[in-house]
Order: sequence, then C-alpha cells, then structure tokens
Amino acid sequence: MNQLEEFLNLIKNSEYIVAFTGAGISVESGIPQFRGDKGLWEKYKPQIYGTLPGIISQFFISPKKVIDFIYDFTYPILNAKPNISHIALFELEKKGKLKSIITQNIDNLHQKAGSKNIIELHGNLYKWVCKKCKKREIMTEDKLMKFVEEIKLIQGRKNLIRYILNFVKCECSGRKRPEIVFFGELLPEEEFRRAEQESKKADLFIIIGTSGFVRPASDLPYISKQNGAKIVEINLEESYFDISDLIFKKRSTEVFKYIIERI
Repeated sequence: MNQLEEFLNLIKNSEYIVAFTGAGISVESGIPQFRGDKGLWEKYKPQIYGTLPGIISQFFISPKKVIDFIYDFTYPILNAKPNISHIALFELEKKGKLKSIITQNIDNLHQKAGSKNIIELHGNLYKWVCKKCKKREIMTEDKLMKFVEEIKLIQGRKNLIRYILNFVKCECSGRKRPEIVFFGELLPEEEFRRAEQESKKADLFIIIGTSGFVRPASDLPYISKQNGAKIVEINLEESYFDISDLIFKKRSTEVFKYIIERI
C-alpha cells in the first residue's frame, strides 16, 4: 500500500478529523509565505513590519516603504481563490468526516471554499475592530482593494496620512484595525481554547503547510497525539514536528487531488 492509499484509508476509518493549516496551503493560491526563500520577511524586517507599533512608527519615517509592505502583504490575499486543498477540506466537512479546521492563516480562503467550522488563531484580514468602542465589522474585498490600490497612487505624505486616518476612523472617532495577530500579541484566548478542545477530540489530525515554528499553535498536534490521534503531515518544506505517523513532502494540492477523486 502506498502512502496516498494509506492516507485515504485513515480518512475513511476516522470519525473525527481535524485539519491544522498554515501558510503552505495557500501558496498555490498565489499567497507568498512569510518565512523561507522569497518570503515576505526576506524583504521586510519582521521586527518592524510584523508589529503594529513598528508599522506605525516606520510609517512616519518611510511611508512609501510601509505602503509597499501593505500592498505586498494584502494584494495577493485579496486576489486569491481557494485551491484544491481548501476545496477538498470542504468536501470532507460536507461528508461529516472533517469536524473543524484550525488555521494560522488570515486569508479567508477556507471560508471562500465553503468550510464552516473554522478556528482562526491569527485572525482574519477582512474582520476589523475599533480599538475604542470595540465595534466589529466585515470589510468587503472591494473596499479593501480600493484602499490598497489608492494608497499606491496618492502623492504627498500629508495626503497619504489624511487618507489612511480617514479610512481607519470609526463612527465613535476611535480607530479601526484588522483583527489579526501581530508579533508580540497574544492569540485570541477563546479561539485557542476551542483549538485545544478540537485537538483532543481528533482521531485523525492533519497538518497542512505549517512548519511548527510558532508556539503555542505548534503544541496542538502534540495534544492530539497524546489523546490517541493519528498524525498526518503534508509539508513541502522541513518542519519541526517529530510525531507524524505519515509524512508527505509534497504540495498539499498533489495529495488532495488524489483524495478528492476517491473519497
């Protein structure tokens, strides 16, 4: 029996599958990873651009560089479509096999594919919150796209600052921000609690496109393993996990193309 058949059998014989996804699942949707060769952190210093205070302070030093980062960071997400991997997970959910997706991604692609039970550890680019009144809103793709495209065209520091401040201004006069987790910020407590619970329930835990570099999210497969789950890892690049029962050093789309045709 080859590995793909073994994986297919694990899926068929499982009753509570949990998927744990990272940046690698969205690469084939055109979204670059942060780490590794050609990652965003090769071009932009994470200690500056990975933190909200860093971005704000850098904006007053070099607004064009910050605008370039915002564009490089958001434009691929706004243009991305779900790939075979996202769609396969939705199909597994429809069949009652996949119970939840725990994701470190902020790209909303699992939702676009149709999946419902999604636990977002690092937030979502489309979900915004006012820091003052705590009002939440969903930003549309069109609104965010218009913002990203216009900040590239605006000339003059004052005009740029005025435009951005107006965009993030809330009705209460406070300022809105995307509900995403920057470096130095804690994971949303309720989401991580749910992720731990789902990890404990799983009888098959599928790691897709995440290296295990960032804690405490990287603890989740170990929690699942301790509770008796089989661990399947799909990672094109090397990871820090050492508990997997089955490892695919392939793109996730290659693996799920096989699965989706046979499930």
